[in-house]
Amino acid sequence: MSDDGSSPLGRLESDDGSSRLGRLESGGGSSRLERRERGGGSSRLGRRERGDDQPRRLVSLSTGPPRPPEESRSGWLGPVGLAAGLVALGWFAGWSWVIVVCALVVMVFLHEMGHFMAARWTGMKVTELFIGFGPRIWSFRRGETTYGVKGLWLGAYVRIIGMNSLDEVDPAEESRSFRSQSYPRRMLVLVAGPGMHFVIALAVIFAVLMIDDRAFNHTTAASEHQDWTLATVSADSAAAQAGLQPGDELLSVNGAGLSTFEHFGLLVSGLGGEEVTVAYRRDGVERTAAVRIGERLTAEGAAGIVGLIANDRILAVEGLDSDGPPTYQELADFARSRPGRLVNIAFIDARTGEPSLVEGAVMTELVDPGRAVTGFFGVSARYQRRSAGLADSLGSSFRLVASITVDIVGTIPRAFTDGFNGAFDWLGDSPAGPAGPDTARELETRRLDGGIGDEYRVISIYGVARLGVSATESGLVEALEVLALVNIVLGLFNLIPLLPLDGGHAAVATYERIRSFGGRQYRVDAAKLLPVTYAVVALLLAITSVALMRDIIDPVNFG
Repeated sequence: MSDDGSSPLGRLESDDGSSRLGRLESGGGSSRLERRERGGGSSRLGRRERGDDQPRRLVSLSTGPPRPPEESRSGWLGPVGLAAGLVALGWFAGWSWVIVVCALVVMVFLHEMGHFMAARWTGMKVTELFIGFGPRIWSFRRGETTYGVKGLWLGAYVRIIGMNSLDEVDPAEESRSFRSQSYPRRMLVLVAGPGMHFVIALAVIFAVLMIDDRAFNHTTAASEHQDWTLATVSADSAAAQAGLQPGDELLSVNGAGLSTFEHFGLLVSGLGGEEVTVAYRRDGVERTAAVRIGERLTAEGAAGIVGLIANDRILAVEGLDSDGPPTYQELADFARSRPGRLVNIAFIDARTGEPSLVEGAVMTELVDPGRAVTGFFGVSARYQRRSAGLADSLGSSFRLVASITVDIVGTIPRAFTDGFNGAFDWLGDSPAGPAGPDTARELETRRLDGGIGDEYRVISIYGVARLGVSATESGLVEALEVLALVNIVLGLFNLIPLLPLDGGHAAVATYERIRSFGGRQYRVDAAKLLPVTYAVVALLLAITSVALMRDIIDPVNFG
């Protein structure tokens, strides 16, 4: 006996933390071991001591003090290594990546916490709650549950006993297994995980609206006429030519007053290529400047110039003399005078915002300028942030979560039909042409960006992380907006009725409820569902692999 009164044999714990020998005891007060010794012969222990039986696996029995159940089961090397990995990520890739990775891990962990809390509340036994998979880095035990962190941060998991008919459960604990619970309790546990994502989105949207009432395109009576100034001025733009600077306040264009930045954008979009007078205020002094509004290509306009994509801005065309960047009309007249000729075009790349060059571009079908280009002034706005208020933020949070959910569900058909358009084009041969293979390859890469809009594109976790990093570098509100959207997408994804997703388990539970009648509980044979589960996992891995390769070669860009 040890100091606490327990036998060293009592520390032979099973996976669920209970004593192996302790579970041999029956309800009558005598153990199976005692009954076996009394019931006509020798016990296994007795036979082993006399050598009457084959040798069995020996268990080392320590006589030291018992380890308390709350004690950590890992050393300090794991947490230190994990911290070192995060520091290395921040050092080499940027601290925005550390923020995004930690946010994604916390988000997935909260999903599992939803399952965990619902299972505990309904009386089910939860044996493990871990972040990550693979080798254990750090863990500790509280009560009947082991908590911890593992090495591969590809998700998280919670382990509830008796999730299906294949799980072996101690008969004494069968009443606390998942499969033994009522249908409402099982459904509560299953939807608690995806539901947690909607709760996170709701909380994030509420917090954002309390900071900025213009987030998520939300408007109030006050925000319709909010004061705004210029945040950025693009190089090689009309605004730069007019001498505008960040902090200037735009007042009018050709005498038309401006109320919001959106109003200004609509006004400018129809003035591409036209000379205008812009009034602005700097340091309390009103000034004016005459400038020609720039142009950027629409998808229809870019289709007629092989090598360019929508939102590119043409700076110069070899052989075409113009005062500043040529207008689309000047380009069309130039192309008609040289049909079929290859030209070099300097432009601002819509993907990067940097000057670039396409050598050997082909101008084919040129359309009316009104359809080919839109006006581009080259500025962004900085609004004075105002809170939407407690009541409006709360009510708008619910409405925005509902509307965003409906919008995402509405895009699912397009994601299946258009989500992989162009995803495999990089695997094939590059189009041959007079411009040579290098130029052709560049044109094809740019064509990927100019095809189906990225809003319908299937992206990998790497693509999500890149979006998060970009948003984090833009500011707190932008980062929180992306966080809310990602949570809603994940919540909906996990509700898809396919195993091994939560929606698949919910579908199985519903089927079992329908088949259970007359006091008889029907259980699906989980073994028969394994091939379907494996097929779904294989499909998800294939989709993830393709999306990951495309996100690396052709980074996602939502504009």
